Amino acid sequence: MSATRGLAALCSTLGFVLGFAAVVSADEVGQKLVRLEPEAPVKLRPGKQLEEEPLYGVYYDRREPSFYTGFAPRSQDPNRVHLQVGRGNQLRITAVLSEEVISGYARDLLTRRQTYRDLIAKRRVVLTQNTGFEEFENTTEEIDLEELVADEVKLSPSELMERNLELMERLNPGRIFRVDIPVDQLVRRWASHLRPVDREKLSRDRELELVNLMLPTRLWIAKLSPQNKRALRELIAVTPQGETLDPDALDELRPRFLAFFQKMSKGLYPERDGSIRFVEFTAIHPIGTFNDYTDFNGEKIPLYPTPGRRALTTHQRTQTVDHIPTKLSYSYFPWLPYMHVGDTLHNSFHTLWWPMPANGPEFLPPEWQEVDRGSRDGEPFENLWLLSRGPMSSGCTHLNAGHISELRQLMPSDTQKLYEIDVFLNRSYDYDVFDIDGDLEPEVMGVKYYIAYSLRNKRPNRLRARNERHAFYKWLYAGSDIRFDPNTDRVWFAKVQDGRFVERTAKKGRIYRDLPLYEAEYQPERIQFYRPRSIEFVRELRKVALEHPFDGMPPSRSPAE
Repeated sequence: MSATRGLAALCSTLGFVLGFAAVVSADEVGQKLVRLEPEAPVKLRPGKQLEEEPLYGVYYDRREPSFYTGFAPRSQDPNRVHLQVGRGNQLRITAVLSEEVISGYARDLLTRRQTYRDLIAKRRVVLTQNTGFEEFENTTEEIDLEELVADEVKLSPSELMERNLELMERLNPGRIFRVDIPVDQLVRRWASHLRPVDREKLSRDRELELVNLMLPTRLWIAKLSPQNKRALRELIAVTPQGETLDPDALDELRPRFLAFFQKMSKGLYPERDGSIRFVEFTAIHPIGTFNDYTDFNGEKIPLYPTPGRRALTTHQRTQTVDHIPTKLSYSYFPWLPYMHVGDTLHNSFHTLWWPMPANGPEFLPPEWQEVDRGSRDGEPFENLWLLSRGPMSSGCTHLNAGHISELRQLMPSDTQKLYEIDVFLNRSYDYDVFDIDGDLEPEVMGVKYYIAYSLRNKRPNRLRARNERHAFYKWLYAGSDIRFDPNTDRVWFAKVQDGRFVERTAKKGRIYRDLPLYEAEYQPERIQFYRPRSIEFVRELRKVALEHPFDGMPPSRSPAE
């Protein structure tokens, strides 16, 4: 089919500039771009006000710096962090947790707490506006964090791992996944995907498909070296033909499969006692995307104009990937570029730039306008950061304040390692299909967040869809393939297409039938505001970890060391 020239998206440091810089492919599915103004009507008439309780977003009075007060672990290895944007306007962050991260988790929390306490005591940090730090303190007191660290000398390595995993699960409910997949099941499934023609000739795309099918939805290899291509062909050659493998054939194939698998997966998924066993932390956050729609199968869905595998990169003014804007509208939050547009502009992960007075938009009901929960002075907050999950940006990817803070927490402290992290941006119509719990039954990734609104004159204007689950999903997913079980209210899709990546290009992936929607809980946004300090101070405070003390402060150590 003919390709359709798409609109390119870009963001300036002010976030308001729109231009043309890229071509969006419409291969294989007949995509047609439709330019809509923010106020263009949609098929489903939006409700006028939010219907849920005010449990979303971040309330605030002034735009000031903040530090993270949640409990997500930090992965110091960039190869273990996977970022994926799929249809439905959500970002999935999956970190494969190393033994070092798990065994050091309690000490890492203690390092952060001691750092915050020391800076507050010395008045290098003066807390303002909210009580996020007190909530963090209360939780660490409830779990008796200091005693947990002191007890580590009594624990064997395996006992320490198990205790810290249970602690992670307690502090991050629903986001820690212990995956255990029998090797023989993986080998049999992989062998069943082979076709007779694969033994004769393999295209580049088919080579990548077969390698990534060794651990479906978790391997995202986009390029193979000549040596690895030969190794793949050798593995195919020794794999018996037919639907099933007899025990003798399985015994012969298993070690060859594992050797190639460990090489291709860089050892992230170790084999133990006949199973591939590992632990992951997965966060799924709603996002705002380019302020436009595209037609897909006669329906309008949010447009992703710059799909592809993109590495985090420098901000062209400050020359660092770990950028913090000087524009007060971004309130010192992280700004993580993944694409240059021209000589000065970027597409980036960043937070919201527009003001939203708590008593401003008509879609905020009275109970949203007088929120004092977590207020340091006991008075209702004046403003609100509330993400719009849908078309909104000039090309960047919006995350709400607490979620972009958590994103930076999950990444390595060392700024140089951020350049090694890729962002996998699906095409507009390709879902993020992921086997989140490792049961080999993939699901469409989603999140329980049903708020989307438009801007008018750079101010929040009106809801794009009713703030109710069924109505919102019919708008967001364009309705045609979405199903609701009347008895369980379970959501699934009759037909789903995911994405894959060849080198830096996003392409059509596999077709699935009757896949359920995995609906992650919306995560409370855990941050603490403080009086403005230098950009460098704000940046360094976000890097604090067991392996990365702040400003010369010694790390917390186990009594056994």
